[in-house]
Amino acid sequence: MTEVQSMMEKNVEMWEQASGQYMDAMFKAAEKAMEQSTAFQKQVNDAVNAAVSAQLDATLKALKSLEHQVETLAGKVDDLQGKG
Repeated sequence: MTEVQSMMEKNVEMWEQASGQYMDAMFKAAEKAMEQSTAFQKQVNDAVNAAVSAQLDATLKALKSLEHQVETLAGKVDDLQGKG
């Protein structure tokens, strides 16, 4: 085997090793990005659910207050109609 062939074989071996390490690093980076994306999506969903829940609670309280006010006004209208 000539010196050139030996150098070429070493170059190929080094290239295979480097490309394998590069692929491993890229796969790990993609995997980490997916994990972070999933975690971020969960955080956004949790925040949206909390906001919607809080808004729903506030809306229900407002509706109950309005219902009470309407019942009170209806009673007053009935009283006024009965006096008239």
